[in-house]
Amino acid sequence: MKTTFTSALIAAFAGLFLLNSMSTYGQDSEFTPTNDNSTLTMAFYKTDTVLVVAPDACTLTETDKKDIENYVFWVKSENKPVYTYKSESEVTAKDCKKHILLYGSYNCFQRKEFLRIPIKKLTNGFQFRNRIFDQDTDAFFYINGRATRMYVCKNSGKTQHELFSIGVSGYPLHIFRGNDIVITGVYL
Repeated sequence: MKTTFTSALIAAFAGLFLLNSMSTYGQDSEFTPTNDNSTLTMAFYKTDTVLVVAPDACTLTETDKKDIENYVFWVKSENKPVYTYKSESEVTAKDCKKHILLYGSYNCFQRKEFLRIPIKKLTNGFQFRNRIFDQDTDAFFYINGRATRMYVCKNSGKTQHELFSIGVSGYPLHIFRGNDIVITGVYL
């Protein structure tokens, strides 16, 4: 009986140690668990028009447009916003008051108001904190706290953005490398 109790106690402490070490090493201290952050995504789409902006150097394909317009599952068609498309240089001051979905290679965007997010533009990709993402398969999703700007950016036009595979998220930030999500969280 004493051996069984001791074994159970050791197993319990081992389990607690594993759980503690997983949360210590598995999640950055500036990230918090998901809560109602998916409401940011839904709030972004609660508008009559979503302006999709691509860098001047990028051309959106029909597949890109289909992915963008079918990203959120709409129960009622009257809730679906109208999508308009412009290149970055076509965006006016009036346009900047709209909900804007920025799509394409982040490193090709030029306007400073589109670059004021926690992700830094690099020549061949992007950087989040001290990690560099410069491979063709690197991509990210980010939505700002006011739910007025959504970024669905990738380093190459040759691949589909993985966000369209996972659907609406409870986190405002995902960074992908190919099919893998390498960073997920709430940026504080």
